[in-house]
Amino acid sequence: MTSKKKSDINFQIRGMELLDSSLNAPKEPLPPNPKFQFDLKIEHRISLEKKLAIVICEVNILNESKKTLYGQLRGSCIFHVENMEEFSNDNKQLTLPKEYIANLNSITISSIRGLMFSFFRGTFLHQAVLPIVDPQLMEKDKKIYDNPV
Repeated sequence: MTSKKKSDINFQIRGMELLDSSLNAPKEPLPPNPKFQFDLKIEHRISLEKKLAIVICEVNILNESKKTLYGQLRGSCIFHVENMEEFSNDNKQLTLPKEYIANLNSITISSIRGLMFSFFRGTFLHQAVLPIVDPQLMEKDKKIYDNPV
């Protein structure tokens, strides 16, 4: 298979979903300007048949020592990839360029940041703004397997 560039991939965002969220009230009020830690997980699901790439992002918001979970939010961005079949093989494996995966991760993380801001507004987590994250650090393996949705 010839190597494709990120610009060769035709995609558009089809939707965004809030999948799960929770708040765990602290036993004591938080101090002014609290410091939060964020545990971020990314999962990719692919439907070759529907030409969809779904990027699921989960964010856990913890206290500074990472011992107390204050809240959690999980959401997804759904992308339609017009020429997805060009990146798949007979084993239903999808091999997308690293830059493309980083691009999908970046769009999803930014969207989740907005969902977090909206969902946590008016709560004790109002100041828990997800920092800017390098999406290339989220990618472990370029191979993504077909997982029909």
